[in-house]
Amino acid sequence: MDGLGRVDGGVAAVSRASSDPRGCADQGGRRLAIVDPSRLRRDCLSLALAVQAKRWRVTDVAKISELPRLIARGDPFTVILLGAATCREIRLTDIELLSAAAPGTPILVAAECEDRRRALAILRAGARGFVPTNLSLKVLLAALERVRVGGTYVPLALSAPVAGGVAESLAPPWCELTRRQREVLALISEGLSNKLIAAALATTESTVKAHVKGIIRRLRVANRTQAALLAARAGSGWRRSARAIVTV
Repeated sequence: MDGLGRVDGGVAAVSRASSDPRGCADQGGRRLAIVDPSRLRRDCLSLALAVQAKRWRVTDVAKISELPRLIARGDPFTVILLGAATCREIRLTDIELLSAAAPGTPILVAAECEDRRRALAILRAGARGFVPTNLSLKVLLAALERVRVGGTYVPLALSAPVAGGVAESLAPPWCELTRRQREVLALISEGLSNKLIAAALATTESTVKAHVKGIIRRLRVANRTQAALLAARAGSGWRRSARAIVTV
């Protein structure tokens, strides 16, 4: 098992941490456990996360059974990233095991999404999000941040209806909002600030502010609070179009 070390001059240094439980000490509240049978995928993700502006302290293991032991020793994690080559290799019982070992810790799954029904079953089993591996590192980072603050991440490939367009079925005033504005409004209604929304959507805070202004104008309300209240009163029907939290 490798733990993430430090960065000197922009070069990530990966150090062994299996014998030292302090190897995953907290860094800004971002502590990630990567569970993936592939050593190559684990190493690549650890190195990529090491050079990001928002640092994640990473502990990686090859087997699901190794993680409960670490948690029992007092090594809590902020997010658990469960990886595999394809979503068919993710066992639903593994998600249940992780949920039992780390109750309250969000689980994000990263795998090839070759079976839509299987991916949806993974989400129903308790995963907080699913990141298809054909998406970018930028999307993964946004999804990690999204689930870290209590949200979910569901890509368009999984959230879109099987037949017909979501926008066509929306009643006013939601049909007047763009897809991105509906995404922003969904996050506003969950109480997220512009800064957190920008992180979740992998965009800038100024862009989010522009979307908020557009939402207020199109919904004909006075401020973001009224927009959130309007969304809450409308229920969950319009939210189907806002389930995809990052598209790049």
